[in-house]
Amino acid sequence: MGVVQSLKGEKMFEDEFSALQADMVDICNEYSKGMADKIFIYAANEGMILTHHFYCINNKIYDCHKLNDSGLQIKFDVSKDCQGKVLDILNEDIQKIESVCNKYKQPVPKLMKFTYEPKTKKFNAEYEYENQTSDDVSVFDNDDAWFEEEQRRLEKMQSR
Repeated sequence: MGVVQSLKGEKMFEDEFSALQADMVDICNEYSKGMADKIFIYAANEGMILTHHFYCINNKIYDCHKLNDSGLQIKFDVSKDCQGKVLDILNEDIQKIESVCNKYKQPVPKLMKFTYEPKTKKFNAEYEYENQTSDDVSVFDNDDAWFEEEQRRLEKMQSR
């Protein structure tokens, strides 16, 4: 394979991968009606897929089903039906990311953590390519730990 063809394949991979990440961010931004200061998306793919989204609104972290506790004068649809639709899209995107990685012979991330700030359009992604679970640590434990870590980070920033 020539250098040009290799670079073209790499660009195609990056474009497809980025489009799926953008879709995940978009559905979570839509879920929060564009009102979140930060959107957090956790996506694990270790034999089973687990996705979770939570939000920072007015310097407080809210789980996806608690957005109506944010004090905003807006009603969020946090129904099981709406949450299920968001999770279906996130899970489908994770499956598509795995397919894109396989198609271009790239490693498949086992864990992805995305942070997006709608007002500034700042996006940060962390990827892990090794399993993050063990007999003692589940994907749920890792998800809970990240949620708590972000809460502590925010509390620490506020106490300064």
